[in-house]
Amino acid sequence: MMKLYLVVWLMLWCSEVFAQRRLVVASLESKVPQRDIKVRIDNGNEIVTPWNGEFEVPDTFRRIAFSHPKFQHRYVLHDEVKSDTIFLIPTFHAVDEVVVYGTDRSKQMMANIMRPATPKEPEVPQFVPPGPDVIALLMWTWEHTFGPKVEARHRRKQALKVVRQKEQEYERKWDALKAPQK
Repeated sequence: MMKLYLVVWLMLWCSEVFAQRRLVVASLESKVPQRDIKVRIDNGNEIVTPWNGEFEVPDTFRRIAFSHPKFQHRYVLHDEVKSDTIFLIPTFHAVDEVVVYGTDRSKQMMANIMRPATPKEPEVPQFVPPGPDVIALLMWTWEHTFGPKVEARHRRKQALKVVRQKEQEYERKWDALKAPQK
Protein backbone atom coordinates (compact mmCIF):
# COMPACT_ATOMS: atom_id res chain seq x y z
CA MET A 1 0.00 0.00 0.00
CA MET A 2 2.84 2.34 0.85
CA LYS A 3 4.49 1.65 -2.50
CA LEU A 4 1.28 2.59 -4.29
CA TYR A 5 1.17 5.95 -2.48
CA LEU A 6 4.82 6.51 -3.29
CA VAL A 7 4.31 5.74 -7.00
CA VAL A 8 1.24 8.00 -7.23
CA TRP A 9 3.07 10.81 -5.42
CA LEU A 10 6.10 10.48 -7.73
CA MET A 11 3.85 10.52 -10.82
CA LEU A 12 2.10 13.67 -9.65
CA TRP A 13 5.40 15.32 -8.79
CA CYS A 14 6.89 14.40 -12.17
CA SER A 15 3.85 15.65 -14.04
CA GLU A 16 4.19 18.98 -12.21
CA VAL A 17 7.90 19.21 -12.84
CA PHE A 18 7.70 18.23 -16.48
CA ALA A 19 4.52 20.15 -17.32
CA GLN A 20 5.55 22.45 -20.14
CA ARG A 21 3.89 24.49 -22.83
CA ARG A 22 5.05 24.61 -26.41
CA LEU A 23 4.79 28.12 -27.89
CA VAL A 24 5.71 29.67 -31.23
CA VAL A 25 7.17 33.15 -31.87
CA ALA A 26 6.02 34.78 -35.13
CA SER A 27 6.21 38.15 -36.85
CA LEU A 28 3.04 40.20 -36.52
CA GLU A 29 3.35 41.49 -40.07
CA SER A 30 4.01 38.28 -42.00
CA LYS A 31 2.68 35.71 -39.49
CA VAL A 32 5.80 33.62 -40.17
CA PRO A 33 7.60 31.84 -37.28
CA GLN A 34 10.88 33.55 -36.46
CA ARG A 35 14.28 32.06 -35.66
CA ASP A 36 17.06 33.32 -33.40
CA ILE A 37 14.72 35.12 -30.99
CA LYS A 38 16.11 35.24 -27.45
CA VAL A 39 13.47 34.02 -25.05
CA ARG A 40 14.22 34.80 -21.40
CA ILE A 41 12.00 33.12 -18.78
CA ASP A 42 11.65 34.57 -15.28
CA ASN A 43 13.44 31.60 -13.70
CA GLY A 44 16.66 32.62 -15.50
CA ASN A 45 16.58 30.25 -18.48
CA GLU A 46 17.43 31.75 -21.83
CA ILE A 47 16.40 29.98 -25.04
CA VAL A 48 17.14 30.85 -28.67
CA THR A 49 14.36 29.77 -31.01
CA PRO A 50 15.23 27.33 -33.84
CA TRP A 51 14.14 27.63 -37.47
CA ASN A 52 10.47 26.90 -36.69
CA GLY A 53 10.22 29.47 -33.88
CA GLU A 54 9.07 26.90 -31.30
CA PHE A 55 10.18 26.84 -27.69
CA GLU A 56 9.02 25.21 -24.50
CA VAL A 57 8.39 26.97 -21.21
CA PRO A 58 7.38 25.53 -17.87
CA ASP A 59 3.69 25.91 -17.15
CA THR A 60 4.48 27.81 -13.97
CA PHE A 61 6.25 30.80 -15.56
CA ARG A 62 5.25 34.34 -14.60
CA ARG A 63 6.87 36.39 -17.35
CA ILE A 64 8.67 35.76 -20.64
CA ALA A 65 10.88 38.37 -22.33
CA PHE A 66 11.55 38.32 -26.09
CA SER A 67 14.41 40.19 -27.75
CA HIS A 68 15.83 40.40 -31.26
CA PRO A 69 17.42 43.30 -33.19
CA LYS A 70 14.73 43.19 -35.90
CA PHE A 71 11.80 43.20 -33.44
CA GLN A 72 10.66 45.37 -30.57
CA HIS A 73 11.35 43.95 -27.13
CA ARG A 74 8.27 42.39 -25.59
CA TYR A 75 7.29 41.03 -22.20
CA VAL A 76 4.45 38.54 -21.89
CA LEU A 77 2.82 37.60 -18.59
CA HIS A 78 1.37 34.17 -17.88
CA ASP A 79 -2.22 35.47 -18.01
CA GLU A 80 -1.65 37.11 -21.42
CA VAL A 81 -0.80 33.84 -23.18
CA LYS A 82 -4.14 32.69 -24.61
CA SER A 83 -2.96 30.75 -27.67
CA ASP A 84 0.18 28.96 -28.71
CA THR A 85 1.54 31.82 -30.87
CA ILE A 86 3.14 35.04 -29.65
CA PHE A 87 3.54 37.80 -32.20
CA LEU A 88 6.40 40.32 -32.25
CA ILE A 89 6.27 43.76 -33.91
CA PRO A 90 9.02 44.50 -36.47
CA THR A 91 11.16 47.53 -35.64
CA PHE A 92 11.06 49.13 -39.09
CA HIS A 93 7.55 50.29 -38.19
CA ALA A 94 8.85 51.93 -35.04
CA VAL A 95 10.35 55.38 -34.73
CA ASP A 96 14.00 55.19 -33.68
CA GLU A 97 14.46 58.77 -32.61
CA VAL A 98 12.27 61.80 -32.02
CA VAL A 99 13.69 65.33 -32.28
CA VAL A 100 11.71 68.16 -30.73
CA TYR A 101 12.43 71.69 -31.90
CA GLY A 102 11.33 74.51 -29.66
CA THR A 103 12.35 77.63 -27.87
CA ASP A 104 13.87 78.14 -24.47
CA ARG A 105 10.91 78.60 -22.15
CA SER A 106 12.99 80.17 -19.40
CA LYS A 107 13.79 83.14 -21.69
CA GLN A 108 10.12 83.50 -22.54
CA MET A 109 9.19 83.44 -18.88
CA MET A 110 11.73 86.17 -18.08
CA ALA A 111 10.40 88.30 -20.94
CA ASN A 112 6.84 87.83 -19.73
CA ILE A 113 7.78 88.96 -16.24
CA MET A 114 8.71 92.38 -17.58
CA ARG A 115 5.43 92.86 -19.47
CA PRO A 116 2.47 94.38 -17.66
CA ALA A 117 -0.19 91.87 -16.89
CA THR A 118 -3.48 92.40 -18.67
CA PRO A 119 -6.42 90.84 -16.90
CA LYS A 120 -8.29 88.37 -19.03
CA GLU A 121 -12.03 88.18 -18.91
CA PRO A 122 -13.18 84.86 -17.58
CA GLU A 123 -15.02 82.74 -20.08
CA VAL A 124 -18.70 82.40 -19.49
CA PRO A 125 -19.47 78.75 -18.84
CA GLN A 126 -21.87 77.19 -21.29
CA PHE A 127 -24.87 75.66 -19.61
CA VAL A 128 -26.20 72.54 -21.24
CA PRO A 129 -29.39 71.34 -19.59
CA PRO A 130 -29.52 67.65 -18.78
CA GLY A 131 -31.91 65.45 -20.69
CA PRO A 132 -33.05 65.36 -24.29
CA ASP A 133 -32.98 68.49 -26.43
CA VAL A 134 -36.66 68.83 -27.35
CA ILE A 135 -36.18 71.86 -29.61
CA ALA A 136 -33.46 70.12 -31.64
CA LEU A 137 -35.68 67.04 -31.94
CA LEU A 138 -38.58 69.15 -33.22
CA MET A 139 -36.32 70.97 -35.71
CA TRP A 140 -34.96 67.66 -37.01
CA THR A 141 -38.50 66.28 -37.36
CA TRP A 142 -39.56 69.44 -39.25
CA GLU A 143 -36.55 69.28 -41.61
CA HIS A 144 -37.10 65.62 -42.45
CA THR A 145 -40.91 65.46 -42.69
CA PHE A 146 -42.64 68.79 -43.34
CA GLY A 147 -39.72 70.93 -44.48
CA PRO A 148 -39.28 69.39 -47.96
CA LYS A 149 -43.03 69.55 -48.63
CA VAL A 150 -43.22 73.24 -47.65
CA GLU A 151 -40.19 74.06 -49.80
CA ALA A 152 -41.69 72.21 -52.79
CA ARG A 153 -44.99 74.09 -52.37
CA HIS A 154 -43.11 77.40 -52.19
CA ARG A 155 -41.19 76.59 -55.40
CA ARG A 156 -44.47 75.67 -57.17
CA LYS A 157 -46.06 78.96 -56.11
CA GLN A 158 -43.06 80.94 -57.40
CA ALA A 159 -43.18 79.06 -60.71
CA LEU A 160 -46.94 79.75 -61.04
CA LYS A 161 -46.35 83.48 -60.38
CA VAL A 162 -43.79 83.57 -63.19
CA VAL A 163 -46.19 81.73 -65.54
CA ARG A 164 -49.07 84.11 -64.67
CA GLN A 165 -46.85 87.16 -65.26
CA LYS A 166 -45.89 85.77 -68.69
CA GLU A 167 -49.57 85.08 -69.49
CA GLN A 168 -50.53 88.63 -68.55
CA GLU A 169 -47.69 90.01 -70.66
CA TYR A 170 -48.76 87.91 -73.68
CA GLU A 171 -52.38 88.96 -73.14
CA ARG A 172 -51.42 92.65 -73.17
CA LYS A 173 -49.44 92.13 -76.36
CA TRP A 174 -52.36 90.26 -77.95
CA ASP A 175 -54.80 92.98 -76.94
CA ALA A 176 -52.42 95.58 -78.39
CA LEU A 177 -52.39 93.67 -81.72
CA LYS A 178 -56.18 93.32 -81.78
CA ALA A 179 -56.85 96.96 -81.04
CA PRO A 180 -57.42 99.11 -84.15
CA GLN A 181 -54.44 101.15 -85.02
CA LYS A 182 -54.90 104.87 -85.56
